[in-house]
Amino acid sequence: MDGRTVGTVDSYAAKTAYRQVVFTRTLGTTVTAHQVQLRVLSGSTSARSTVTLDAVMVTR
Repeated sequence: MDGRTVGTVDSYAAKTAYRQVVFTRTLGTTVTAHQVQLRVLSGSTSARSTVTLDAVMVTR
């Protein structure tokens, strides 16, 4: 976020799971613009290298 790594998520699972919240971040009470980047890191097998981002929720 904003050019810094703020978390890493290991997406390995023995079976498929749906509707899982895997990361949350509290930004504070001031309304400002932020840049967010999702990257899939190397090291995954080709069978497990797909990541699907379903939603981003911003609340205030």
